[in-house]
Amino acid sequence: MATYTADAVALLVYLVDSLPDGADQVFAEAEAGESVIHAPSTALAEVIYAVSRDKDVRGVQLAGSPEESRQAPLANGPVSVAPVGERELAEYVRVVDAFNIHDGLIVASHNANETEAVITSDSAIEDAGVATIWE
Repeated sequence: MATYTADAVALLVYLVDSLPDGADQVFAEAEAGESVIHAPSTALAEVIYAVSRDKDVRGVQLAGSPEESRQAPLANGPVSVAPVGERELAEYVRVVDAFNIHDGLIVASHNANETEAVITSDSAIEDAGVATIWE
């Protein structure tokens, strides 16, 4: 079964149902149980932070409690937590010079978990030669 890594932007855009076709297809497959989407715990923390502060995503005002924003992609959606552990930190050490903290942890999780691609709109990840899905 194909496995993917999602960043915080992908998760936020998923929550407002505004993903572009490529990313939407992957999330639809995961919702159907045909693939798996992992999100590093750091990305999920960013989602909780953004939603709890009424962030606007693609013209939609997100609002909710931290618990509701945790439940939306995990319990009510197709996403599972990819904790940042020893393997991810070992990968992070390898990529730390090429990325900011956020992107580095996403790429480290992708590499450590050997996922197919990263679901992201971040061109810095794609430009670094990491397989991405968005459009």
